[in-house]
Amino acid sequence: MKSLAYPLCLLAAAVLSSATVQAAEISEAQRETATELDASFVTASGGGTDLRDAPASVSVITREEIERQPVYDLNTLLRRIPGVTGGFGPVGEQSKIKLRGLDDKYTLILVDGKRIGSSADTNYRRDLGRQDLNWISPNMIERIEVVRGPMSSLYGSDAMGGVINIITRKVSRTWSGSLSANTSIAEDSDRGQTNQTSVNLSGPITESVGLRLGANLTRRASDEVDVRTNAFGDYIYDDGAGGAKDHSLNALLDWRVNEDHSLSIEATQGVQRAWGSKKTFGDWDETVAESFGASRLIRNSYIASYNGDLGFGTAKVDAYLNKFKNDIDWGKASAEEKIVEGSLNIPFELLFSQRVTIGGQWKREELTNTDTLGTVPVDYQGAAVAGANLEGDYSAAFIEDEIFLLDNLSLTLGNRFDHSDGYGNHNSPRAYIVYHPHPDWTIRGGVSKGFRAPSLKEGSAGAATNSAGRGCTSLRPLGYVTGSCWMAGNPNLRPETSTNKEIGVSYDSDGWEAGLTYFHTDFKDKIEYAPLGFFQGRWWTMLENADKARTRGWEGTLRVPVLDERVTWRTNATYMLESRNLSTGRDLISSPKLSLYSAIDWQVNDRFATELSAQHAGKQRGMGTDFVKSYTTYDLNANWAVNNWLKLNAGVQNLLDKDLRDGSTSFYVPGRAYFLGATTYF
Repeated sequence: MKSLAYPLCLLAAAVLSSATVQAAEISEAQRETATELDASFVTASGGGTDLRDAPASVSVITREEIERQPVYDLNTLLRRIPGVTGGFGPVGEQSKIKLRGLDDKYTLILVDGKRIGSSADTNYRRDLGRQDLNWISPNMIERIEVVRGPMSSLYGSDAMGGVINIITRKVSRTWSGSLSANTSIAEDSDRGQTNQTSVNLSGPITESVGLRLGANLTRRASDEVDVRTNAFGDYIYDDGAGGAKDHSLNALLDWRVNEDHSLSIEATQGVQRAWGSKKTFGDWDETVAESFGASRLIRNSYIASYNGDLGFGTAKVDAYLNKFKNDIDWGKASAEEKIVEGSLNIPFELLFSQRVTIGGQWKREELTNTDTLGTVPVDYQGAAVAGANLEGDYSAAFIEDEIFLLDNLSLTLGNRFDHSDGYGNHNSPRAYIVYHPHPDWTIRGGVSKGFRAPSLKEGSAGAATNSAGRGCTSLRPLGYVTGSCWMAGNPNLRPETSTNKEIGVSYDSDGWEAGLTYFHTDFKDKIEYAPLGFFQGRWWTMLENADKARTRGWEGTLRVPVLDERVTWRTNATYMLESRNLSTGRDLISSPKLSLYSAIDWQVNDRFATELSAQHAGKQRGMGTDFVKSYTTYDLNANWAVNNWLKLNAGVQNLLDKDLRDGSTSFYVPGRAYFLGATTYF
């Protein structure tokens, strides 16, 4: 009963607080007006466009989908989208979202079109940190837009694999808000419980000034596991997730100067704390930190924005600062980026109706990490290494022209020019066609170039990370057997480049939806660790440009109205034909060949709905050299809108309690868990 006390108190608080506003119930229509949902897709082009006309492979996660169940990690939602893999469990590299067979470092994460920054290089090792997806209260999210495939023509180096854009709710015209409390209780006694509380409030201060406030608190108890051994009698150390406590605060002040111009100031602060799971090794106990001591990560963001209608076009300018600080046991780590960017969108007529977007960006990055920068006495060539600080400046200009050749045919042409002192100049062009041969049918396809410049750490001679062994396997042909090695940066790296070709067809009519897309991406100068050898008493690997790499596959989606829109069957699937370093023959990442999400939604009546979903992951490589067999998990949830101010949800995750802990792999699949949540609107 102790484990139920906290969530029951939270739910009781939600119900009591909602009762105080029962007399002033807010209608569903009023809430929709308050959030002002913009149906246009804004991430795939310089200006917003209808989802069916977006010049890219795109998906949207709606607010309704977010509210169906407690959202402790956005990766659990994102992995339901075609073209997306990863998102398995709460920890490690397997938990990170990957687009089209590419590592998470190729995915740009935005909030309202602005970069959220990256904490990756403040960790001891990049793969040990969490993906920067959960720095915002779920109550504040209106929708999530995902673009799959290179978007370097608009966003530059960070968007080589795709873009995830989290769109937040606008400031309400009348004071309103919501309060949510959720809990998830694992059936297995060795798995930790998760509790979450979030609140969102917004409204006008004056006729022209509005305020939005948001807060979120999530706490996951650490697992307490009896550590298993594999077939060789070795302990599987990664069996069990550490605990975490995350909180975030957000404040947005919006000033509508007049009907055509607005200014806003926004500040966000988030803290992610982590600690180890409790592990029992035989007859003795030991607490092991899951993140090798990384226990407190702090993010601060400050944004000033302008949006205006100039008569001949619309303009926007953003200036912002993102800061990360990672308090680790053995050193100091921080990352900072300062960005000024803007764009001008102009519609005009010249032979055809057109809409051109021109823009630019300036960015400065700074990185400090006393554990991985300049801490090695000598590099692999024997030269002295010193200094734990790195910085770099980048600038860019881009242009995109959407040409409406016919009422049912559009052509998008674009190019971005990037410059950095370390890697010179680079162009990223793209051309994309969207054609509607019939109002219900869409054919889309195009060619786009992508590029990714090495990060500050990757391109530094003084950057080296000590691996306990998993990062050293490429050294085996040189005589390495066991033990640690050093993984070094390389100042001679060249930017990675790619050419993506894709074509797809989709159908959308009377609730029926179907789509199929083929993508093929060829890489040049792919950055991978390569073996060096034994120098200065140490084994060394170093980042190098691989000659070639390739990813290709199929993405599919299907929606079938089974019974008058009250029962709907939805399926999304990704089939990876290839994700391979062509020089070495090794896989680029660990990802299943087939990923599938399928769900049956039943809208029982206007207030009650249920969903039964299945998620299938094909065979894939786990941690190290072990393989994870294919498996399927099932979730069941129900949502009940009690009235206009109270909504309840409940369900079971991993309904059949699928467990992969068979003594051969440390791949983490959470067992059966029961969740319960309440949201009150006021």
